[in-house]
Amino acid sequence: MVRLSEKTRLALKADISSILYENPLKAMFTKEIAFELRRDKEFTKQLLIEMEKNGLVERIVKNMKGKKYEKRVKWRIPQNMLKFYKEIS
Repeated sequence: MVRLSEKTRLALKADISSILYENPLKAMFTKEIAFELRRDKEFTKQLLIEMEKNGLVERIVKNMKGKKYEKRVKWRIPQNMLKFYKEIS
C-alpha cells in the first residue's frame, strides 16, 4: 500500500468536508463519498473515522424509521460545523 503524506491526507479530508457541505441536509454513505473522492471505501472510512474523532463529521447508524444499519454507515456534517462554515463564508 502506498503511504500518503499528512499534507495529502489533510487535502483529502478537506475534499470530504466539501462533498458533505454541498448538500448538508443529505447524509451520505461511505461508498458514495469514496466514489466522489475516487478512493477505495476502506481508506475513505479511515479518513472519516479520523474526522469523527476531531468532531468534523458525525456518524449516522439508524435510518429514518429508527432501524439500525447492519453493515453501512452514513455521514454528515454536524450542526455546529455548518454554523461555523456559514460564518466564515
